[in-house]
Formats: sequence, C-alpha cells, structure tokens
Amino acid sequence: MRARTVAALLALGFLALGPCARHASGQDTVVVSRDAQRIQTTGIAQWAVDFFNAPATLRTIGPLTVPDTARLDGDVAVLDGPVEVSGTITGSLVVLNGNATIAAGAVVQGDIVVLGGRLDVADGARVEGSTRMHAESVNLRLVDERIELLRPTEPGSRRHGFDERERGRAFIVLGVTPTYNRVEGLPLRLGAGVESRTAGTTGRIRGYGVFRTAGDFDSDREDIGYVVEGRLGWGTSTPRLTLNARGYDLVVPTQDWPLSLHEVGWGTFLWHRDYRDYFLQRGLSGSLTFEPATTVTLSGEVAQIEETSIAARDPWTPWRNDEAWRPNPLMDEGDYTLIRGSVEYDSRPSERSPRSGTLLRATWEHGIGTNILEQPLPASIRPALPASDYAFDRASVDLRRYQRIGGAGQLRLRGFWAGAVGGDPLPIQRRYSLGGPDPMNGYDFRAFACNEDVNDPALPGLCDHVLLFQAEYRGGFGFDWFDGTYDRRDRPRWGGWDDEWDEWDWWDWDWFDGPALVLFTNAGTGWLKTSDGPDALHWDVGAGIAFGSVGLYVSRAIEDDEPFRWTLRIERRF
Repeated sequence: MRARTVAALLALGFLALGPCARHASGQDTVVVSRDAQRIQTTGIAQWAVDFFNAPATLRTIGPLTVPDTARLDGDVAVLDGPVEVSGTITGSLVVLNGNATIAAGAVVQGDIVVLGGRLDVADGARVEGSTRMHAESVNLRLVDERIELLRPTEPGSRRHGFDERERGRAFIVLGVTPTYNRVEGLPLRLGAGVESRTAGTTGRIRGYGVFRTAGDFDSDREDIGYVVEGRLGWGTSTPRLTLNARGYDLVVPTQDWPLSLHEVGWGTFLWHRDYRDYFLQRGLSGSLTFEPATTVTLSGEVAQIEETSIAARDPWTPWRNDEAWRPNPLMDEGDYTLIRGSVEYDSRPSERSPRSGTLLRATWEHGIGTNILEQPLPASIRPALPASDYAFDRASVDLRRYQRIGGAGQLRLRGFWAGAVGGDPLPIQRRYSLGGPDPMNGYDFRAFACNEDVNDPALPGLCDHVLLFQAEYRGGFGFDWFDGTYDRRDRPRWGGWDDEWDEWDWWDWDWFDGPALVLFTNAGTGWLKTSDGPDALHWDVGAGIAFGSVGLYVSRAIEDDEPFRWTLRIERRF
C-alpha cells in the first residue's frame, strides 16, 4: 500500500506537468518546465500560423500598405511586414514578425493580432474587434507556400524569416496519459521516436512503454502496456493523405462520455469517482486518412485485436481514500476483427470559436468475433451470442451547429444518435448509456443504461441505442474583464500524435474576457433492440456561469421529485 501511495504522489506531479509540457511543444514530447509567457505565446503563434495558411485568408510576404481609398474584403495575414492601414479591412488582421500601424480613419472590422512586432492604433482609427500584441518574434519556416511553427531549439529555426532545409530529429517520449482512473492510476509513458520531414512528406516512428501506477510494476499484462506506431503523410495542405500503423496494449474506455478525459481524471483523483468503464485491448491496426478539403476528413481503419476485462484497482486519492471503488464491469472477452469508417465535415473556424460553423461526424463499425467468452445477460437485454460466425454492426451520427449571436453570444445545437444497425447483439464493451454529470446534467449517473434487470454494482451501460439532443446559449455579461487586452478567439485543433491531449481547452485558459452566462437544455433516452423502441425523451434544463472553459452549472430534470444537481466543469459541455 505504501508503494502505491508513493507511486500516486509521483504520478500527481506528472499530472501537473504533463498538460503544460504538451501545450508548450505542440508535440508529444514532454518538457519538464517552461516559462508561462512562452506557453501563451506558443499557443497564439500556432493559431496565427493556421490563420495564415487558411485558404480564405488573403496573405502576403513583406510590406503591405492599405491606402485610405482601398478596401480589402476578408481576413488578411502578413509575414515580415511592416503593415500600414489607412483604408478598410472587413475581416481580421494578423501580422507575423512585423510592425502594424493603424492610421486615423482606418477601419478593421475584425480582430488584430501582432506577433513579433509592435502595434500602433491611432486615436481616430476604428477596430471593431479586439487586439493582442506579443513583441517576441516567432520561429517559422516556409514549406510549399505554407508556413510552419518551429520551436526555438529545433535545428535550423530562426527568429525572423524562414528555413526551407529538410530536417530530421530524434526525441524522447516521457510523460503521462491524460487521465487518472481506477484501473490504472496514472499511467506513465517512457520511450523514444524519430521524425523526418521532406518537401511535402512527413514520416514518424515512435514507441513507448506504459506503466500503470495502480499496479505493482511487475510483468503482468495489467500492469505494463506498450505502443509502437508509425505514420507517413503526404501533403502539407489539402488534399492530404496519411497512413498509420500501430501495435499496442492499452486500457480503453467503453464510451467517450461522460465528461472528457481530463475531467474524468481529476474527478477520479480528487473525489474518488470514476465515471467511465474500461477494458484491455491488444493488437494491430492500420488506418488511412484523406483530407480532400480543409473542412472534410475521410478515414478508414482495420484492426485485429484481443479484448479482455480488467478489474478496478485501489489507486490512492487525497479524499475518500477509505471508500471502495465502483467495480469495473466484466466484458465479452475474445478476439475481434474491426473494420471502421468515418466521415467528418467541420466548417468551424476552430473547435471552440465563438463564430458560426457546423460539425457533422458519421461513423460505422463492423466487428467479427472469435473465441468469445460471453458474459451472461438476461434475455430481456440480449439473446445468447452465437457460438460461431459472431458479427455485429453499429453506427453513430453527431450533428452540431454553432451560431454566433451578436458580438459575444453563441447558440449551440446538437443531435446525436448511436446504436446497432444489424447483425448479432453488441458486446458489452460497445454498448451505451446516458445520464449525469454529462451529457444530461439533470439526471443521476447512468439514469438511462438499460440495466434494470441486472443486479451489478458496476452499473454497466447496456443500451444498444441512444438518442440525444442538446441546446445551449452562451453569452457575455456585457463588460470587458481585461479591458480589451484579450479576445475570445479559440485555437484550432492540435494536429499530431497525442490526440488525447486535444480535448484540453488551453485556449479558454489563455484567452477569455470575463464570465459568460450559460443557459441549456438536454433531452435523451436509451433503449434496447429487444424492446418496442425508444421511450419518450427525458428532459432537463439548467443554467450556469463560465469563465472560459471552466463553468459551474445547476440543472434539474423535468420530472417529479427530482433534485437540483450541481456540476463543476473544467471544459465546455460540447
């Protein structure tokens, strides 16, 4: 027990350092310490680079002058200025490694961001958005008419201008996975990798071991895992093609809700409450991703894997440490061949932008099982699985609309459906549930899990269909918390290998201009294929106050005798 406590304390230190290091580098290598200003500058610099590379941006290299009789429509990005604006720009202006002067009478209808230079705005100028300036220059290089952000220590990086030389590098993988949970504690990662970049092509190979701090660090499969993976990409702008191959032994959640990985981790560590279930997955996979346009992504994957159950351990927590953990449910163990496909359309400027956009994500999975060790379930939930030729299909559709209202308000709408679409019954690890604290705040944990006929303290989610609708309005209180120094632009998605870190809402911590009022409602239900169909939708309503991504919400189910429920979130609801 003492060894587990020491391991948990060490893991907590990594938990505090891991997200900061990930943000600082924009890659998967971990830097133990980094100046806070450097972290903020790196985040805004990556956003500015993506802004420059966006197809709709009017971009130029070198000095730019906009006379008082000129009008530039849309967003404008300038590299190695200076920039002098006396006329009108109808979008936003980004200047990299150059000064910007906005003369009296000039109009910029969007925001102004200057990195690596000085911004001077005359008294008679009109900037309808907000402004931000960093004097520290940005390390960049030019690749196929696009720019890329370089770290100061990367070979060939320069404070000004570009480096077009081909390069490769080796790196160390040292860090943690982004969640603390009741079956692993906080997994530590240690390994190495190499990367090469040529004109239009990138290649990368890395491998690392996963050491689960909730165990005893022996050779047992439940204590030690691994990842070995390679990626080869063609194209620095769309169309872009990426080929991936992976061998791994990892703990995998049954659902990507409730809550995000980071919120699950902090909830587990601080409050002794783990809201997800897990199983072990080991095998090989290969995938292909094609991006024909900046808003469209097509992907396919084939995997040959073994899946087994894993029991809840006893990781240390500072509070409620004497309480027993909720058991981790048993899964339908065996060998599976999985064929997956997905289509995504995303017109949002960035994942958390206050502007308008649409996200549509559709997925399909076909599974073939052999040597299945079935966990018995009542016939009311599913019939017995076939002894041979076991195959199932499931699909999901997630449609979201983000609509800007006024200067700072935004209406968010979401419809989500997932379920079995043919074949044999779904295995336990591919079933669903709904309830609080996410995505339906007003209901208890797994209020709709189709497990009424199962006497299991693990409370497994056993529905084979779910339907969910969400609506949310988020708007400011009408005052500028930071006197206009910060705006509400959101960074775009981090590309790269550690996609599990992408959920961390760094941008909201770095850029927010005061509290926001949040009003929302949720409606959803779950049901079984063996039933007559879905029940009536169950509704809740709520309100909250948010500072960037951090929000405190109160909600209540629209049913008799339901209490008010409070939820503290460190990331946005959807």
